[in-house]
Amino acid sequence: MSIYRVLLVDDEPFARMALRTTFDWESHGFSLIGEASNGKSALRWIERNEVDILITDIAMPVMDGLELMRMARERSPWIKIVLLSCHSDFAYVREAMRLGASDYILKPTLEPEGLKEILEKVKLQLLEERKINSMYIQNELSEKRIELEKAFMKMVAGEASAVHQPDHALLWMNEGYRIVVCLLDGALNFLSEEDVYVEITMEEIQESYYEIIGEGVAVRGFSGPLIMIMPQPNEQCDFMERVSLFQSKLKSRGFSFTLGVSRRFTGAESVKQAMQEGKMAAKLRFYEGLGGILPYEPYFCGADKSEAEALMIRLKEAITVAGREKASVHLNRLMQYWTKEHRTPTEVKREAQDLISLFEMCRNKRITPVEQIEALAFMETVDEVQGLIRHVFEKLWSSGDESEEDLGTHRRIVGNAVAYLKAHYKQNISLQDVADHVAVSKNYFSEMFKKVMDQNFIDYLTHLRLKCACELLRTTTLKVYEVAELSGFNDVKYFSKVFKKVMKVSPADYREGRG
Repeated sequence: MSIYRVLLVDDEPFARMALRTTFDWESHGFSLIGEASNGKSALRWIERNEVDILITDIAMPVMDGLELMRMARERSPWIKIVLLSCHSDFAYVREAMRLGASDYILKPTLEPEGLKEILEKVKLQLLEERKINSMYIQNELSEKRIELEKAFMKMVAGEASAVHQPDHALLWMNEGYRIVVCLLDGALNFLSEEDVYVEITMEEIQESYYEIIGEGVAVRGFSGPLIMIMPQPNEQCDFMERVSLFQSKLKSRGFSFTLGVSRRFTGAESVKQAMQEGKMAAKLRFYEGLGGILPYEPYFCGADKSEAEALMIRLKEAITVAGREKASVHLNRLMQYWTKEHRTPTEVKREAQDLISLFEMCRNKRITPVEQIEALAFMETVDEVQGLIRHVFEKLWSSGDESEEDLGTHRRIVGNAVAYLKAHYKQNISLQDVADHVAVSKNYFSEMFKKVMDQNFIDYLTHLRLKCACELLRTTTLKVYEVAELSGFNDVKYFSKVFKKVMKVSPADYREGRG
């Protein structure tokens, strides 16, 4: 609750005491910051911007209430002024109201209820003005950010005018900067027909950047990474600490992100190289794992692939002649080349696709299943790719297509997972947590869950949470942020956006039955 700061000004000590003691200021959201016996004495609080509401007598020595009011509004136009008057002061009251006083109080008839009514009216005026000012500031900031983002994107695109004569608001780049590429981890688990959750999440992260870092530029493409250009005026500044703070704030929202950080550059002409380094650093998550902060480092890819090609031939021969044990040896040796020193992530996935095609051709004499290739394209770590390859390799040695017994096993495992989800969806749980609970690999579980439930994991979890939220909105008077927290959402803004996207109405309107 906001506390509104009140200053009392009256030359009569008894009048000030009556105001101070006959009203419970704090319980109604007000704080008495001081008292003064004349307008001149009151000015020191006003000059320090410590006053929201000024309650002042009209007739006072040294400086009267009207002069104090003029000076107060000149220095701090937002201050709300309430006059203390007697019946004989009405001419002055009319002048004060013309000058912008909010209200007046007749001292002879002053009662706590009357004071409360006037103060609540003034509080609403302040609140409404603050909302309007906040919206104006936000709109102004948004317009500036959009212009900055456009200027930055022109620079990235290599437009000569943007590079050689950058926007004046980007001149800080001459003092030093780095580019940070923010990748949402687990994108495979977020896939849906409208990419609802990915888009909402990335929009929230872009807003969070400006809220937490407060300088630089953040841009994003459709369903792409967030690109952040952050000032680093010298090598000694605490750049990585700020990046770490940003990531910890993101984690508090219940999502995992990997941040790739370029080296420090100066000048607009280096921005494309910095961008490339940030992207390459972020791609290292394929080998280093998800959720890290990965500074750029050159890594060697492009080793001689002749040995791998020979191993692929031996693997095919082993599958058709030598048997499972020999084939497994060749497969393991082949996957030993899947390191950042030998292969790019794209090359690893290309070899993995060749292996899946080989296994399926040897097993069923048919083309590679589209769903496996699609899953492979979205895998973010080499461990995930290896897990899929081993899963397909094991199927090679099973008999025929999936049996009714297999389907029954899958339904039993997914049933256990659903029961676990229903018991824990209000907590911060992930696909990995549920896969661990049912003792299968994450990739295998994701594929199994979608096959059995005809719905991916994140959609199912989100709809569980939304169902709970709807029930709480219908049956309780809890605030929206409390509903979000009790339903398993870590962030009320994210909750509100997902709720409106899925339910086609805001949480507040849903509660009022306007959905």
